[in-house]
Amino acid sequence: MMTAAIAVAAPGAATPSPPRPAAAGTAAAIKVLATERVDARTTTYTVSTPSLEMSAKVPLKVHVVLPNGYARHPDRRYPVLYALPGTSNKADVWLNNIDTARLTAGRPLIVVIPDGTYDGDGGGFYTDWVDQTTSRGVANWETFHTRELVGWVDRRFRTVADRSGRAIVGISQGGFGSMSYAARHPARYGAVASFSGAVDIYYGEQCRIGAALLIAGIMTGLNQVQPFAPFGDPVTNAANWRSRDPGSIVGRLSDTRIDLYTAAGLPGRTDLVDPAVPGTMAMEALLHHSNLCFKKAADAAGVRYYWHSRLVGTHAWRYGTRSLADYLPRLMNFFRSGR
Repeated sequence: MMTAAIAVAAPGAATPSPPRPAAAGTAAAIKVLATERVDARTTTYTVSTPSLEMSAKVPLKVHVVLPNGYARHPDRRYPVLYALPGTSNKADVWLNNIDTARLTAGRPLIVVIPDGTYDGDGGGFYTDWVDQTTSRGVANWETFHTRELVGWVDRRFRTVADRSGRAIVGISQGGFGSMSYAARHPARYGAVASFSGAVDIYYGEQCRIGAALLIAGIMTGLNQVQPFAPFGDPVTNAANWRSRDPGSIVGRLSDTRIDLYTAAGLPGRTDLVDPAVPGTMAMEALLHHSNLCFKKAADAAGVRYYWHSRLVGTHAWRYGTRSLADYLPRLMNFFRSGR
């Protein structure tokens, strides 16, 4: 039973002001609505933030995978890998479809996996939206991921809280997000990787056209908003597209370790029994071209990167696991040596 209490201020006493809501863009803006212990290493946090207005109705998930022995070593700090999901993917895919927990077992590494979609919709394309008047209201995904979440993690867990101990990776749309975030915030992330990512949406003319069509289709078909809500019109808002396009701002990654994983889209033998293989082949081939546009931009700017390209590989989950298995030893070497 709930009772009501009435407070009467004494004469001359100041009436307490109601607490102010946490400012958007700060770690305190994240409100934890629920916590679930998934296993010995993994905890899922259900959160909302005013930076993503729709999260008040459709909360977001953040999975945190701690290293073995985290509780037994209270004085030890750990590097962090942020992992971003792709279009129509929940954060769960890094646990259920990619062998993240198994591959990171035994490594001194914290993995943070946030949602980049509302319950598996088309996603926000990892930017603060130009159009804040859609049915989704305020949609500041970049603010949530790069400012609020990083600060929240560094306050809550024993992290190496600088770029030498912080990396970001994404798959598909998340590959765009990881590369864009790292380029726009080079002081935050010392290493970045993309797995089959849309890493160029503007630098290459053909990639620009393909990205505009793809993003418009995602926004109208999956999110039911106007086609260019995230970045604005590609013509009248060209400066905004360029400022968020990894290829156009690749020079900002000159002091960042870059790993690009891409495939030409040819199927392996086990892919041939997958009824979705025509679509996964076509999507991987399209995104491979995006990687080639980024490669051209990086070469022109003299920015060093590590190119992991294969002929065989479709836009299927097992190739995400293949990429992560290859990437993790390289990442841990970066955390040890800075290279």
